[in-house]
Amino acid sequence: MEENKEFRTCSVLQYRHGELAEADDVVATEYDLTIRVNDKEFITLLCTPRSLENLVVGFLFSEGVLRSLEDLESVAVDVENKLARVRLRGDDAYLLSGDRLYAQRTVTTACGKGRSMLYVADFGGGAGPIEAVLPIRAADVLELMKQFNQESELFRNTGGVHSCALAQEGDILIFEEDIGRHNALDKILGQAMRAGMPLHDKMVLTSGRISSEIVAKVARRRIPVIVSRSAPTSAAIEQAGQLGMTLIGFARGGRFNVYTNFSCLRQD
Repeated sequence: MEENKEFRTCSVLQYRHGELAEADDVVATEYDLTIRVNDKEFITLLCTPRSLENLVVGFLFSEGVLRSLEDLESVAVDVENKLARVRLRGDDAYLLSGDRLYAQRTVTTACGKGRSMLYVADFGGGAGPIEAVLPIRAADVLELMKQFNQESELFRNTGGVHSCALAQEGDILIFEEDIGRHNALDKILGQAMRAGMPLHDKMVLTSGRISSEIVAKVARRRIPVIVSRSAPTSAAIEQAGQLGMTLIGFARGGRFNVYTNFSCLRQD
């Protein structure tokens, strides 16, 4: 199997309309990145080897390890050795109790290997109701998703990754792809955080299923809208409704479903 950075080419036996033939196929690279925080191993993420520093920063914020960029002293990724070294301000800052409440938990999602790790006990902490109202035009949603689909080059090549973007009105500002939908989201949130970008007037676009964890990650950054090509879960709909977020699913072609905050949608 030939290796490229974000994808690999491998030999396959194809069956097409009754015929067998040897061919080359392109598959997404699965890369394991171990994160060490203040010289202590935190977690190993299974990801796509792109925008790794943004992934690390976004993931640590989503987990509650970082509350702001001021908590971060440095982050460095050793690509060859698959290691990210993070230094927080203050020794063992991520083990503090008080407003950073942690509990032991085993993570078995696509975002990391199943293992015991520190996890924010109240995942929604800091994610109170979002008061900012972001009016949305139906035509803008459809146009953004059209642009979003055109950006997905790695998906078109491999069919094996999720896409995520940060958008404002009719423009896509940040776009990322990864084998994990959580990773793709953490990458765009990490880049926005490092750039000091205000997020109260932005929306998240995603190719993946919207779960309550996805809603919580977006809500913690005070982003009022999530749009997906796929479906939301019942828990995600309930949580988004409680938080005052607009949740849109099945945004494909000329249609979509609005699940919460109906009054934000405009047709003009």
